Amino acid sequence: MGPCPFHLVVDPVARFLNAELVDHPVYDAIELQWFDDREHGTGLLAFLCRRDGRLVDYYPSPGLTLQAERYTLGGGTGAWTTTWFDEDILEVGSDGVLAQVRFADVDGRMIEVRVDDRDPARGTGSRGTMLAPVSAAIDQPGSLLLVWMHDFDLVHDTGTPPVIAIDGQPVDTGRLPGRRLHRRHLIKYAAPLTAVSVNPAGDGHGAGSSPGDVRREPGTGAIEAVLASAPGAHAELRFDPPLPDPAGLHLDDEVVTRWQVDVDGTVHVTGGVALAQRTDDRVTVTMEVTDRWRPGPLPPLLRTVTRIVPVFRRWPTTYRWVATIDLGPEPVVRARWERTSDRRAESYRRATGGT
Repeated sequence: MGPCPFHLVVDPVARFLNAELVDHPVYDAIELQWFDDREHGTGLLAFLCRRDGRLVDYYPSPGLTLQAERYTLGGGTGAWTTTWFDEDILEVGSDGVLAQVRFADVDGRMIEVRVDDRDPARGTGSRGTMLAPVSAAIDQPGSLLLVWMHDFDLVHDTGTPPVIAIDGQPVDTGRLPGRRLHRRHLIKYAAPLTAVSVNPAGDGHGAGSSPGDVRREPGTGAIEAVLASAPGAHAELRFDPPLPDPAGLHLDDEVVTRWQVDVDGTVHVTGGVALAQRTDDRVTVTMEVTDRWRPGPLPPLLRTVTRIVPVFRRWPTTYRWVATIDLGPEPVVRARWERTSDRRAESYRRATGGT
């Protein structure tokens, strides 16, 4: 059998907090991620999205082991700076979220985040499981990045208003219409997250999944699924019907099948159509993303948000993957992701007051 050109990478994130920043001259978003696992270590990653050029600056704490090439958000990577945080608290529980973070950016600006909406009487009935729309704003994707959020919620109004400050000046965050009714800030948090990279970009001899990560149909060797797991996280890329082994295709063969991605036991996060074609000693495989994300049961506020802001459901359908496999004694796989639409997250920014 030839190489399997498909590959999954799963990265668990223990908890996160994110906010859009309105009218700040330098930054338009901030995110905090807390890791606590064997592969990444324990500690905080903060990143700030620059308004000019949409580059993203990353600030990992010294205790983390992260691969910078896996972060291809926005318009690309700006700074990647290991950072000692003055404060690095990010806790998410059934009672809410607590964030106390303070550090200096690469230009010496002091960045401060203080959020505390904890309420011992609060349950988790306002939370849901959602697909983050982060990949809607990636210009040059290195993968189809699916960020699956468990126990997702928005910060509640409490007696302690949230504060995000840059150089000592509070910065306004985005907002949802009807705040007097729903009494939420557009500051998002969840715990945990599962980040799945589908077919990370890469060229080379035998690029793709290792044999142990591929489930094949007995007898034919056709690819049924590609698997990836990490502690507390799992993903599958499934083909129905199974996709014939690319090396076994005959000259001028053309095969079409359906594919889908399942994350953490949730069936069909997204999917589409796969096409494999053989010409001479080359096989071309294309994966079109045709399936919007369709939310399951959600609390009323989150259900409304995903309905009035189309990017939540539609963004996956702006991606396409193309791979070529040059057959021979040592097959070579070359693959890339491309955006089929330059629509980013404009509808989301308009709805939330972003600029």
